[in-house]
Amino acid sequence: MKWIEVRITTTAEASDAVSEMLTQIGAGGVVIQDPNDIRREVSRSDSLDYADENFLDSLGTDVNIMAYFDGETNKENLKKLINEKLSFISEFLDVGKGFSGMCEVNDEDWANAWRKYYKPFRISERIVVKPSWEDYEAGGRDIVIELDPGMAFGTGTHETTKMCAALVDKYVKKDDVVMDIGCGTGILSIVAAKLGASEVVAVDVDEVAVKVTKENCRVNGTDGVVNAFKGTIRDIKGVKADLIVANIIADVIIDMAKDVSGYLKSEGTFITSGIIKERKQQVIEEYQKNGFYLVESIETGEWVAIVFKCRDSL
Repeated sequence: MKWIEVRITTTAEASDAVSEMLTQIGAGGVVIQDPNDIRREVSRSDSLDYADENFLDSLGTDVNIMAYFDGETNKENLKKLINEKLSFISEFLDVGKGFSGMCEVNDEDWANAWRKYYKPFRISERIVVKPSWEDYEAGGRDIVIELDPGMAFGTGTHETTKMCAALVDKYVKKDDVVMDIGCGTGILSIVAAKLGASEVVAVDVDEVAVKVTKENCRVNGTDGVVNAFKGTIRDIKGVKADLIVANIIADVIIDMAKDVSGYLKSEGTFITSGIIKERKQQVIEEYQKNGFYLVESIETGEWVAIVFKCRDSL
C-alpha cells in the first residue's frame, strides 16, 4: 500500500498541537523528531551516551514531524487543509517554518522510518521502556516495559509521559486501584500495574488506542490487571480509584474538574499533565474551585505535571 508522507518543520512548543491536528485530519501515523530529546538524554547525569558540542549544535532547534496519509488522498487538497490548520494554530503558538514537503512511501518504508528512531529509554528512576526489536540489559532496580506503539501513536518519549510516569512511580502503592484517562498506548497503565496496582481502568476516546493498549498489556503480562475500553471518565461505572492519572490536554483536564472527585476514594490522588506552562495556573485554579488541593507540580521544558488531592480527603 502507498502512503503520502507529509513533512512539517515546527517548534518544540507547537509540536504536540501540530501532531494532534494531523491525526484529527486523517493521518494514519505521526513521527516526531525532536533534537531536544537527544540533548536531554546526553545531559542526564546518569546517561552513558556522549555527543560532542559540534554535533549537538548541528541538530538545530527545529522539530521535524512526518505524518502519513492514505495514498489515494488528493495532495493539493491535503496541502491546502494542512496550511489552513497551521495558520489557525499559529494564532496561539509559534509553528515555525510549517509545511516543508510531501512524497509517496511504501508501507515497509514507513515502518522502518519510525522504528529506527525508537530505542530503549528511561521514563523514571526505575522504569525503562524498550521496543520488542531492541535488547536491553536491566539493572537491579529496573522495571522494563516492552512497548511497540504502532504507527498511529507516539513513542512515549514526550516530557509529559515521563513526568506522569515518575509521579505514578512516586505515588502509587501496592494494591491501589488506578484510572488512566486518555490511555493512548497504555504506557501509564502498564507502569501502574508493574508497580503493584491491583486494578487499572484505562479509557480513551480512540478505539484504536484501546486496541493498542490491550495488546501492549498482553505483551507485558498486565492484561489481567488492566481493563481498557473506549470512553471518557464519565463512562466508568461502579469503581473508585486510589489514583487517577490523565495525560491529555489542558482543555479536557479543565472540563473534567467537576467530575474527578467523584471517582476518587478518600485521600485519593489525581496526577495530570499535557499542560503547557501558560495554562498551569488556570488548571490549578479550576481544580481548587472544585475542592482540590495542590500537592506539587513539576516542569520539564514547556510542560507541567500537577498532583492534586481532594480537600475532603486530606
